[in-house]
Amino acid sequence: MITSVTRKRWNTPQEDPFELLKKGYITYSSQAEKVEKSATYIRAVSGEQDVKKTLIEFKMYSVEEVAQDVFNRLLIFDQEAGTCYSEQFPKGKIAEIIRESLKRIKDESGKVSEANRNQTLAAFGVIRRKGTKSLRLKIEAQEPIKVNTREIGKNSLGIGSLRRDSTIFYDDYSLSLGEAVDRKLLKELEEDESLPRSALIKVANKYNFKMPLNVALASYEPERRFIRGLIADQTDRAIDAWIKSLDVGFYSIEYSWRKVEHPKQGSFNPDLFIKVGSDIVVVEIKMDNDISDENRAKLKYAREHFEKVNELHNEQRYYFKFLSPGSFDLFFKALSNGTYKDFKSDLEAKLEE
Repeated sequence: MITSVTRKRWNTPQEDPFELLKKGYITYSSQAEKVEKSATYIRAVSGEQDVKKTLIEFKMYSVEEVAQDVFNRLLIFDQEAGTCYSEQFPKGKIAEIIRESLKRIKDESGKVSEANRNQTLAAFGVIRRKGTKSLRLKIEAQEPIKVNTREIGKNSLGIGSLRRDSTIFYDDYSLSLGEAVDRKLLKELEEDESLPRSALIKVANKYNFKMPLNVALASYEPERRFIRGLIADQTDRAIDAWIKSLDVGFYSIEYSWRKVEHPKQGSFNPDLFIKVGSDIVVVEIKMDNDISDENRAKLKYAREHFEKVNELHNEQRYYFKFLSPGSFDLFFKALSNGTYKDFKSDLEAKLEE
């Protein structure tokens, strides 16, 4: 882990209306025309679970369609504001930018998803921003410190949390391993009929529960849904192990951002670490459209952190991902087919703009 940081202030440069497009591409999220979606149904009386899989097809647009749409909007704006953006960005130029954007996410379909179409329209709506002074944490690399999962502290959930939105994932081993008081409590929770079905989820196939701890705790629905995806057969075959991190402690990353006019500093613990061969995929889970300056800072500093770790540590490669429920299925597909290294969620793409 890299722990040494220094702070520095600098002026951010001004941007003209299309500064972001001068780089020649737009930050797209990973996309697919079809994704297999799983839904779990629980019988009210017996409590038996039934998992049904459905192939979902997404609406896609051709490069030419999106380029025409953008050009039409620029043309209308020019007529109203007396500008000449449609001359600076003719349809051919816009199409080139879209193709380069697809190339950067290694997509050769020649089609654009609804989310990336919206991202394209938003990119052409960049407005002038004033330069501001920002507090920046600069990472200074030192010899990395190994953090062993055997040293992870205890985590806990209150009964009240289980009655609301939290979940305990466990398997047969959970009832025989661990401390006696924990085994006794887990058994009591199993027999507590007043708890909602989502409070306890038993992993039927213990070989799918590839984590070094006896239980996994999910604090809210997106985490619960993500862990369900991790223990699904198709995903399980693609990964070697995973661990749900603690909310505080274990592995922390520092970051800074501006809240109104005041610089703020903080730290966060990524939610999960997933081992795939010699790669470690580090995941931070958020709600869909949770776009904020603080999350932009978390993404930026976490990427810098793991870039430094990769420079200093050759045994494994770390890949940081910001995920939200809308991209879970695409992410699990990327894990299964081995394209997770280049995967970019819709939320991550929006935070980059």
